[in-house]
Amino acid sequence: MKKQILNFALIAAMIGSIAAGCGSSKSASTSDTTKKDTTKVTPPPPPAAPDTTKKDTMKKDTTHH
Repeated sequence: MKKQILNFALIAAMIGSIAAGCGSSKSASTSDTTKKDTTKVTPPPPPAAPDTTKKDTMKKDTTHH
């Protein structure tokens, strides 16, 4: 019984999404309604320079003699 309800809900969701995607839009006129995208695309910034500083790898002796 639960599987049937789940299947029905899934089918209903699929049909709803298809109906929303295929919905009617404004009526097309005889003129061209497409607009040219005039937004400018900026190039990505250059990559950051690699870190060339040397790391301190020396371990300090913290034992007391």
